[in-house]
Amino acid sequence: LSVLLLSAVVYFAAQVVFPYAVMRSEHDDYHNHHYTNPLYKLTHWFSQAEDNATDKIPATDDAVREEILVIPEVQVTQGTVLVAEKAVQTQVDGDNNPEVKEAQLHVLSKEEANKTGAYCLDGSPPAYYFRKGSGDGKNSWIVWLQGGGACVNLTDCYRRSFTHLGSTKGLGHTKTFSGILSADKDINTDFYTWNADNLVYCDGLFFAGDRRDVVKHNDKSLYFRGRRNLNALIDRLVQTGMGEADRIILGGNSAGAIATYWGADDVIGRLPTAVGVKIIPDSGMFINIPDKDGVYSFNDTYTEAEELHNAALSTNKECLNQYENWVCHFPENLVPFEPAPTFILNYLYDRVALKDVVKTTCRPDTCEGKDLTAVQNYRKALLKVAQTDLRKQDGAFLITCFEHGLHNNDPWTKYKVNNKSVRQAVGDWYFGRTTDNVHVDMGTDLNPTCRQDLGNATEVQSIWF
Repeated sequence: LSVLLLSAVVYFAAQVVFPYAVMRSEHDDYHNHHYTNPLYKLTHWFSQAEDNATDKIPATDDAVREEILVIPEVQVTQGTVLVAEKAVQTQVDGDNNPEVKEAQLHVLSKEEANKTGAYCLDGSPPAYYFRKGSGDGKNSWIVWLQGGGACVNLTDCYRRSFTHLGSTKGLGHTKTFSGILSADKDINTDFYTWNADNLVYCDGLFFAGDRRDVVKHNDKSLYFRGRRNLNALIDRLVQTGMGEADRIILGGNSAGAIATYWGADDVIGRLPTAVGVKIIPDSGMFINIPDKDGVYSFNDTYTEAEELHNAALSTNKECLNQYENWVCHFPENLVPFEPAPTFILNYLYDRVALKDVVKTTCRPDTCEGKDLTAVQNYRKALLKVAQTDLRKQDGAFLITCFEHGLHNNDPWTKYKVNNKSVRQAVGDWYFGRTTDNVHVDMGTDLNPTCRQDLGNATEVQSIWF
């Protein structure tokens, strides 16, 4: 018996006490790191950023973040509300609170799809996830456009049409939202009671395509109807409750952020005129600068994709009235024309934008030569957007992290500029709690609040797939 007791004590110490002590040690080391990064007023901080633009970023300690995502595959039928008998989803960002309400999948009926001409790439009807608001948030709405890259040619779009990024046929019946859409008060303090919608992205190009003809490829019909999808989904939401909204946040991440920059005027035009709207695009700054070899290669890819999807006229109309079409396809040029106050969320070292726009994949703290120059050119160009294009009613949170997407739990709550988190910065801007709403990392160093998540991985996904 004594041998068994001793074995149990040793096992407990090995499995629980020692790992906890290690985690506590790492936690204390992280929080003891002193980080100062003063926020300069707009008239001063850009010149300082220019002076530091060629500084090489010092190497950082390696850290590994493991992500596990389980996506339930459930056959979906057309209709209004679908409730799964059993669905399990593990969030990448760790929000597994069983008390948080799940959002339900809503798929447009065949009749609605046929009437509006709204279809995913494979011809299935568009869809959205919805979680009903409560209390003081019952008349407040967040409409979030899902991201997921884009397809630039028929081969890629055909391949995409068999996935959840090109079809609504295999979507899970429920979804637990995170970050800015979370119903957890501890995570989403300002907006947790709001009605939350996540519009499913299944058209292949930023909810922007408007091609009337059906394209055959490998004996499969492909539909390029992103803008019709967006319009049909917004109309459905207005008809089923959002028409009574007092206020709406329109936003999206990655491809959904580009869709927000491009299509906010169309969305707002379909809403009641009395509703107050504010815009929050996350990680959508794929800007018009040359790559590391001096070539404007991203512009060429943009043009090819727009021609396939017939999306040239799906961007901001006020911009199109003043400039050539191609100018109005780059988000940095759209900020002054956005039809509502806009808060830009973006990494100054956005890993996907760096891969696609300037053709670098090196970690910012290891880049050298023309790669380093290209990385810093992207950072400086984004800083310039904050300096020259933001209006008085706008705001921004620009942080020196090598990541993509700020709307999920960890970035939303933990990443900070000048000791202010994304969650705090967005809430302060939205509710008018502060007048200084531009939060910018000034130096070239990686921000320590996200540096621990950098890891060893150098594999970077392109936005084109």
